[in-house]
Amino acid sequence: MAKHRRKMRDVSYLKPEKFQHWLTLTEVARAVDRDISWIRKLEAEGKIPEAKRITRGALEVRLWSPEAVEEIREILSKMRP
Repeated sequence: MAKHRRKMRDVSYLKPEKFQHWLTLTEVARAVDRDISWIRKLEAEGKIPEAKRITRGALEVRLWSPEAVEEIREILSKMRP
């Protein structure tokens, strides 16, 4: 059964200029093919690198560097399903 994915909305306007190449929670979840809630849980448990949080008005955006995303990918590859 094929996964049905919605088109991802461009949220680059939420990222400060120097963080444009960093990934949001949604982008990380897609990059590592995991659910957003699973990424949140792993971060809360300290099993993956902590995201940098940027406040944009009332919204807090989590951002991971490209290096952190590679580390997350490596960590997840070693986890049992």
